[in-house]
Amino acid sequence: MKQVCKSVLSVMLSVVMLMTVILVSQPKEVQAAQAGKSRAIYVVFDNSGSMYKPGNMAWSQATYAMEVFAAMMNFDSGDVMKVFPMHPVTVNGNAGTDRTTSITVQSTDDIAQIHNMYTPDPEGTPYTQVNTASAELTALLDSGAAQEGWLVVLTDGIFDSDVPAAGLQEDLKQKAASRDNMYVQFLGMGSEVENVPDSNEDAGLYAQKAGDSAAVINELAIVSNRIFKRNEYPGYKAGNPLKLDVPLSKLIVFAQGSNVDIKSLKNKEGGEVKMENCYSVSCSSTDGAGQTSYVTQVPTKDTSLKGAVAVFADPSSSIVEGEYTLNIEGADSIQVYYEPNVEFGAELLKGGKKVDGDTIEGGSYQVKVGFIDLLSGKFIKDSKLLGKPEYTLTVNGQEYGLGGNGGVTQTVDIQADGDELQLSADVVYLNDYMDHAEKTYKVCTLDMEVQAPKSVALKEIDNAEPLKITAKKNGKPLTKEQWENATVELGTVNEQGDTFALDWDIQKGSEVSTWIAIPKYKDGKMFETDTGKAEVTVDVSTEIDGNSYGKAQTVSMKIKDDRGVLDYLKHYWKQIALGLLLLILILGYIPPFKKRFPRKMKSRPSIECTAEKIGIRDSIVKGNFEKNKLSVFLPYKAEVGRLTFSPAPVKKTARVKAAGGGSMMILNTSTFAGKEDTTFNGMSIPDNYKGHYRISASTIIVVATPEFTYTCIPNVQRTADGSIKKGKRK
Repeated sequence: MKQVCKSVLSVMLSVVMLMTVILVSQPKEVQAAQAGKSRAIYVVFDNSGSMYKPGNMAWSQATYAMEVFAAMMNFDSGDVMKVFPMHPVTVNGNAGTDRTTSITVQSTDDIAQIHNMYTPDPEGTPYTQVNTASAELTALLDSGAAQEGWLVVLTDGIFDSDVPAAGLQEDLKQKAASRDNMYVQFLGMGSEVENVPDSNEDAGLYAQKAGDSAAVINELAIVSNRIFKRNEYPGYKAGNPLKLDVPLSKLIVFAQGSNVDIKSLKNKEGGEVKMENCYSVSCSSTDGAGQTSYVTQVPTKDTSLKGAVAVFADPSSSIVEGEYTLNIEGADSIQVYYEPNVEFGAELLKGGKKVDGDTIEGGSYQVKVGFIDLLSGKFIKDSKLLGKPEYTLTVNGQEYGLGGNGGVTQTVDIQADGDELQLSADVVYLNDYMDHAEKTYKVCTLDMEVQAPKSVALKEIDNAEPLKITAKKNGKPLTKEQWENATVELGTVNEQGDTFALDWDIQKGSEVSTWIAIPKYKDGKMFETDTGKAEVTVDVSTEIDGNSYGKAQTVSMKIKDDRGVLDYLKHYWKQIALGLLLLILILGYIPPFKKRFPRKMKSRPSIECTAEKIGIRDSIVKGNFEKNKLSVFLPYKAEVGRLTFSPAPVKKTARVKAAGGGSMMILNTSTFAGKEDTTFNGMSIPDNYKGHYRISASTIIVVATPEFTYTCIPNVQRTADGSIKKGKRK
């Protein structure tokens, strides 16, 4: 026997590569696992002496891998794993006395047998258990107890006894080809292994030699994903939310680490998803094997291999779409797998609407094929978690191949004719999951003729020519009973497919099997009724011989808008009157209807105080301009205010009113008339002046006293040094 590779990564990658090859390369048609169906994994485990040589931890890594596989099985679906060691083992530790040649795992309670497996007398590498495992697996498949079987041979050396005369290559090929649902995987473990057979994928034989490799944890996740046909959540990183776009029936977490603890799964609102079970896995609890001529000291085991498998599921409800957070401590790696809670289905559509009932009319239809959200009952338009399904649709024996590139849901146009429409749909999705749906409809041709006027004037709609509807079955008029039981419905849309506002008065015609439909104003109101081109769909349905039949036909007609200006004035007079009133009100705030003070007026214009006596200094003080607030907000009323242009004790204030054009009028003109000490642009107001005196924002107002000459310009503010201050009005 060849020496096995001694690193942890080597053996675990070997198992990973084994399972990856099993399920990635599958020219031989694999029977896909479905809900409620089972698989059997029969593992021939090489527990010969070389597996336990000094420093070789391959035995503990291989048993750890088998323990993880067992922990992730769907026991409720009937999955079974059976281990066939090449030499008898005990399953209760180093001190066990009862030896067995196989270990069956059918529940989580059985996994401890792998964990506590011990080989008392490891010796050579016989082929006997390969034949035994193969015989039992084929018998199991033949009985129907399992739908898919895998014979896995894990060995680190050359078989030294019971080798078949046909040779290793041919014997394994024959075993794989013996059943359509049976596969054989040979894995030679270690960089020095020899006599690895060639793969024959057409027959279902896969062979792999695994030497040095990458990390155990990442590769083991691939194995778990492939062998159990679960679906791995793509790109999960610890701490990031899980984004689920379909409801799930189950979510499985495989975390590895020396102190890993899978605590919870919570939704975005903090609600916790029920944990169905959580199983811890680790390297063997035993010393591996007893000492023989092959094993001269206690074997070394890899104590770093520890992990946990948790299943989150609630039998009473699904895990709904949304964001979820995993709380896991002490994990070096995390893999997440999911089982969608969806149902495959096919739906018949007519004019974009689902067809209900078992009887349809001959004609054009669409079949929608895809997955249905079991919570909402609606087809799922698109989903990353469902991948790209491959559909096959058969309609009355004609097959349509549909891909998944357009989304999870696919549609196809079909023609219903003859007496029956038989639909049969199949899907293969994700890791070779399969499903099937079928439906049969009775087909009846109900003919209909609709005569409609080309156009109808809106104002004359009450006197318009009605639509005339005639229905026939197989070219003959309906019976009076069928006519009496029939229902006629009209739907009207515009050219864009939106609802066309128009009512119909549907009445039975003067002859059996006929009806008339008279157009009416929408809700009895002319201005609530649409105009333009209308697409009118007439739908007649009746019961014939206990079955429901229907026929729909679409005709075009134009509702001509013949309304005049007077019609609009009569209808919208309230709105027009209100609009005019609002316009009049708005105009009251806009010049020239509303006279406003010049924008350059300063609220605190400067007053220059020029001293006229020795010992008095020149100065600059602030005047005051204040608007009457009520005059600002009243429409059509000119703004009024007060302008103080000299300080106390000779304080003078003019009451002013906006006059438009940048000017304003002094209202209290008499206060300043005949006063030579007060001038406006160098002129005093005459004593006999009548009316209001006009000034502007730039008028120079001067008040002379023996002590000072006061000068104020309403639109000027000066700084302390006398220069004109620029900027916003203050």
